[in-house]
Amino acid sequence: MTAGVLGVTGLVFGRKYFGGGVCNITKDLIGQVVIVTGSNTGIGKETARVLAGMGATVILACRDATKTQKVVEELKEDTKNNNIEFVKLDLSDLKSIKEFSEEFRRKYNKLNILINNAGVMGIPERKLTKDGFEMQFGTNVLGHFYLTMLLTDLLKSSAPSRVINLSSMLSGLGKMHWEDVMLEKNYNLDRAYQQSKLAINILTKEFQRRLKDSNVKVVSLHPGVVTTDLHRNYVTKWYFKVAFTLVVDPVIYLFGKTPLQGAQTSLYCALEDAEKLQDGAFYSDCKLRKENPEALKEENWKRLYDLCEKCISEKIN
Repeated sequence: MTAGVLGVTGLVFGRKYFGGGVCNITKDLIGQVVIVTGSNTGIGKETARVLAGMGATVILACRDATKTQKVVEELKEDTKNNNIEFVKLDLSDLKSIKEFSEEFRRKYNKLNILINNAGVMGIPERKLTKDGFEMQFGTNVLGHFYLTMLLTDLLKSSAPSRVINLSSMLSGLGKMHWEDVMLEKNYNLDRAYQQSKLAINILTKEFQRRLKDSNVKVVSLHPGVVTTDLHRNYVTKWYFKVAFTLVVDPVIYLFGKTPLQGAQTSLYCALEDAEKLQDGAFYSDCKLRKENPEALKEENWKRLYDLCEKCISEKIN
C-alpha cells in the first residue's frame, strides 16, 4: 500500500516537475481579437480556452468544421464567453488560406494576436499539399507564412500586436536544404520536420525585422514534448504503432506535458508585456532559449523569406 501511495505521489510530482514553466500572467483581453490556428485540439485548444477566459474574441482557425464547432460550444460553456468562432482554414491549401483571410476581414477590422499553432509531423512517405509543396514544409512553413503575409496590414493597424510561431527544439537539429527545400531527392520524415521548424525560426526573425518599426512583436517557441495527437502520422506503419504503444506513449505520458502545460509558453508570449519580449527570439518554458546558429545568420532571413514568397507567387499568379 505504502509503495503504491509513494508511486502515485512520485508520478504526480514528476509530471508537475516535467511540466516546465508556468505563465501566471492574467489580463483583461476584452476587445482583443485573437486567431489560433489548429485550435480544436491539444495546445491550440488550451491556448484558446485560456485567452477566451480572459475575455478575448478568439477565432479557431481549423480544417474540420464538425469537430471544431463542438469545441467552440465547449469553450463558450467553459469560459462564459460567446465571442468564440470557427473559421475554416486548411494550411495545406493556399486557396483556403486566402478565403480564410477574406472571411476574417469581412467580420473583423483588427487583429491583436496571431498564434500560428497548427502543424504536421512525422509523415513516413513524402506527400504533397494541394499546391504541390512537400507536406511538412508546405503546411508548417508556407501555410503560416502566407497567412501572416495576408494579415500583416491588420496587425500593423492594430499595433501593438504580436505574432507567435510554434516551432520546436528539434529546429536545433535542422538544416536548410536550399537546393532541394521540398526534399524531392532525399526525403526523410525527420529531416523534413526539422527543416520546417528551423525555417519557422528563421522567418520569425525576418518578419520581426520587417515589422519592428510597426510595433508588431514576432517570436517563436518550443512548447515541450506534449501528449497530443501531433505524432499520429508515425503510427501509420505497424512497427511504429507497436513502438509507440509499448515505449513512446508511456514515456511521453510519464515525462511529457499535458496540453495545458504545453500551452504555457504560447500564453506567456501572448500575455507578457511586449517590451519584455525579445524581438524575434525563441522561447521555451516561458524563458529565452538558444537556437540553431543557422537561424541567427541574417543572410538566411531574407533568403528564406524570398524563397517562400516565390513559391507562393508561382502558385497564386
